[in-house]
Amino acid sequence: MLVSIIIPVHQMHDYFKSCVQSALDQTHKNIEIILACNGTLEIKECQNYLNIQDARLVFIKTDKGRHNARNEALAVSKGIWIQFLDYDDYLFPNKIARQLSEVNNIYRLSICKWKKFTKSIDEEYTFLFDYLFSKTQTSSRELVQKLGQSGGFIATASWLVSRELLNGLKWIDSPNDDAVFLSEILKKSPEIIMIPEVLAGYRIHNSNTSSIRSKEEFDKLMHSWKIIHKNLLVLSGAQIDLYFYKAYLNLIRYSKEINKYKIIEVIYNCLCFGFRAKVGFSMYKDLKRNLIK
Repeated sequence: MLVSIIIPVHQMHDYFKSCVQSALDQTHKNIEIILACNGTLEIKECQNYLNIQDARLVFIKTDKGRHNARNEALAVSKGIWIQFLDYDDYLFPNKIARQLSEVNNIYRLSICKWKKFTKSIDEEYTFLFDYLFSKTQTSSRELVQKLGQSGGFIATASWLVSRELLNGLKWIDSPNDDAVFLSEILKKSPEIIMIPEVLAGYRIHNSNTSSIRSKEEFDKLMHSWKIIHKNLLVLSGAQIDLYFYKAYLNLIRYSKEINKYKIIEVIYNCLCFGFRAKVGFSMYKDLKRNLIK
């Protein structure tokens, strides 16, 4: 069963070589690794830097932007299953094989546990989101409800997605493009298989820390949450509203980083979702804490 591993890359770094090697080292050998060189990065530069001879490596040149790189790579990919991977992340050797062993339906999404690390994948790490894996099979509604109740996120590298689920979907240019794309998948109400094992690594470094530096980026972020809300309307309920309430609470921090840009709109959305989620008096305390800290 062919699996396509899609890696967008725009610059050369030691992280990148480690990422590609982790993909090549998969125990499931029937893979293609599509390296989507975007921006000013040329294919030849990428090939020379890696200096790896393996027929499973496919190099393509794409338009600028991670979203374009992923979309164009997906368009030329041939796999029945798709693994999205950022150039600085890591796959444990049995990641794909383990997830494939649990999926027997081509309309499924598999999610495994992941770990954060900085330099070495062997660093100690305590996984914070065990509640997401209380069941081995879940639904879109249950997954979003758990995120609303307890917070957290789902690392892109932890996914394994059937091609059937991706038909008609496109990545967009947004600081939280992964959350938008996941909401597009969840809108289709797939069967979701949860693998309670750490099989992927999410590297933390200066270039990928969460920060919004301009009004343009903030506008994209605000727009993306409108898209996510539209996608998840089918999952309506108080716990879904709680998910969006917490999302807009988090946006207060980003607004403050750029002189409280659109802070009134953010607070308004907090209030709307907070009332619908029946947050009660704690909403006042949440807003006060986020506004003054």
